[in-house]
Amino acid sequence: MKPFTKSLKTIGIAAAFAGASMVASIPAAAQSLSDILNRVQQDSQELSNENQQRLEQFRRATSEQAAAMEEARGELNAANARGNALSAQFDAFQAEINDLDAQLQEQAGDFGQLVGEFRAVVGEVQPLMRESLASFDYPGRFEALSEVAEAVSLPTREELDRLPKAILREMIAQSEVKTFSAPVSMGGSDESVQDVEVTRVGTFIAATNNDAGFVTIERAGNGDFFLEKLERQPGGRFRSAFTSLIRADAGETLTVPFDPNRGELFKIEGDKPGLGERVNQGGVVGYIVLGLLVIGLSVALFKIITLFVMGNAIRATAKTKQAGDGNPLARVFEAYETNKNSDLETLELKLDEQILRESPKIERYNDIVKVLAAVAPLMGLLGTVIGMIITFTAITNFGAGDPKLMAGGISVALMTTVLGLVAAIPLLLTHALAAAMARGNQQILDEQAAGLVAERAERGGAA
Repeated sequence: MKPFTKSLKTIGIAAAFAGASMVASIPAAAQSLSDILNRVQQDSQELSNENQQRLEQFRRATSEQAAAMEEARGELNAANARGNALSAQFDAFQAEINDLDAQLQEQAGDFGQLVGEFRAVVGEVQPLMRESLASFDYPGRFEALSEVAEAVSLPTREELDRLPKAILREMIAQSEVKTFSAPVSMGGSDESVQDVEVTRVGTFIAATNNDAGFVTIERAGNGDFFLEKLERQPGGRFRSAFTSLIRADAGETLTVPFDPNRGELFKIEGDKPGLGERVNQGGVVGYIVLGLLVIGLSVALFKIITLFVMGNAIRATAKTKQAGDGNPLARVFEAYETNKNSDLETLELKLDEQILRESPKIERYNDIVKVLAAVAPLMGLLGTVIGMIITFTAITNFGAGDPKLMAGGISVALMTTVLGLVAAIPLLLTHALAAAMARGNQQILDEQAAGLVAERAERGGAA
């Protein structure tokens, strides 16, 4: 680029001088062309010198690269020679190892077969010990066995004795009720690990001493096993029984829950939905049914209490024959006192009229309870239909391969039916009780009115 730039400069200068020659004198133009020629020759000489320098530099670099190539080839040949020597040495060592191994097998004899059986048995019992609750009480058992089983050299008699001792320890642990300290994952969002006191029953169930929280054996991503407290504990009767065991004295006999699957059954028991969760499964329809139950029971209880108080007042008035306006019978007596001088037919009509006035007050709200008792199971049936629609929609969209996809709709269908029956049964019973009490009070009014009419008729006949 540098020579080319200089040539451009030269051409530019020449052009400038050529332009200037239009106004310059002839001698001045001749002198300028001579300068331009000298300048061009000077630039050409400089360019030739630079090219020569670059050529010399390239030749020197070629010589250096050739020397470096020769040096690299020498190093490669040396490395290949060293690799061949190491390979031969490795083959020799491998042959020596094979010879020594053959000698070891020959000298070991029956002891070698015993070691093979030992390793096979360790392979069978090691997983059982790793998943045993006793391993958290007696740590390091299977690590010691693995160390012997994986060793290249023949084990000693003491090392072979580790296997029967470990099996015997496991057998003893199955009959123990023992408290020990161990790290337990508390579960939840923080997944904190705490060293707590744990009581185990054999190698089957265990629970923390502070709150009788059952624990289970879980496996971490790296293959290690650890104790984890169940996030959802089973019912209170299980924990209450285990609390009694924790606080029991030595030698005391107790009945405690038993889980042969090392906590898995307790985990399933804890995952069962509670009452609140089951109600939530009913959805909006379920809450409506419960609302009807609350309203119906409130009205029914209010009516039963009102009829009970009214019945006591009526029976007391029936004994005293006191007229007034405190209760229906008193008002019937008041109507009798008002019309006792009328003829018998008129008196009877007046008393019937007063009873007809009192009857709606006695029967008030009973029909509401009756209607709610009839509507509640109908609402449950509506929820059942809605739940089946949800279920069939899930089957249509996702197929019937996964039952969990249909569980939501089935829960709605079943729980709304249950809630409808749960609401209808007490409403029907309370309505029947209220209706019976209302009929009893009304029967007293009819009997007392009939008695008043009969008494007046007798006095009229005697007159």
